[in-house]
Amino acid sequence: MVLDFTVLVKNWELLGQGLWLTTVICSISLVLAMVGGTLLALARLSRRWWLNYTSVIYIEVFRNIPFLIQIFLWYYVLPFFGLRLPAFLVGIVALSTLASAYYAEIIRGAIQSVPSGQLESARASGMSSFQAMRHIIFPQMMGYLMPPATNQSISLIKESSLLSTITVMELTMAAQRVQALAFSHVEVLITVALVYWTINSLLSYAARSLEKSLQRYKQGKAQTGVLPIQGRITA
Repeated sequence: MVLDFTVLVKNWELLGQGLWLTTVICSISLVLAMVGGTLLALARLSRRWWLNYTSVIYIEVFRNIPFLIQIFLWYYVLPFFGLRLPAFLVGIVALSTLASAYYAEIIRGAIQSVPSGQLESARASGMSSFQAMRHIIFPQMMGYLMPPATNQSISLIKESSLLSTITVMELTMAAQRVQALAFSHVEVLITVALVYWTINSLLSYAARSLEKSLQRYKQGKAQTGVLPIQGRITA
């Protein structure tokens, strides 16, 4: 069997459009999921029972239903109740709502990994809860947050391929169109697999670089004494 990759050159525009749409959908979904996950994590840690229970219910529902079923629920069930969304928007909603449930647990775990004495000392020094979270807890939790958050981001990008089931013209759907036009299944599938691998590899590299930068920044702050609360607690 001889592979003929000229089919990709002939259909590069269609594949390029699919790649661009995948990038847009995943980028928007990642931002929305991080924001939603942060709010859910804070609600999960809240002392207000109704916030806590609402967050738990949301997280358990979206984590325990297969993503493909969630896509179909958004796309096919909502119109039954009179709300019809474009496939592109359904893709963003489905990805962001699913990922926010996972990010919520990741962020909650990262916050709880910081010694509780850090927050208590910050509050005792006169900081508000928001100031303590921003200046003391969040900088220290990043080391715990980055690895699992990176894994979840990679999972989101891979799961975006399932949006092809509701005719979203992302990379996988574009590849299926090219296969139907050119009957070159092997070449197209190999190329799409390499594209996904490249995207996720670049994301992993960027996350590792950011994690190293944050560690150097934290070490520099500790050496210059900018984190006096941390020094008192850990000494």
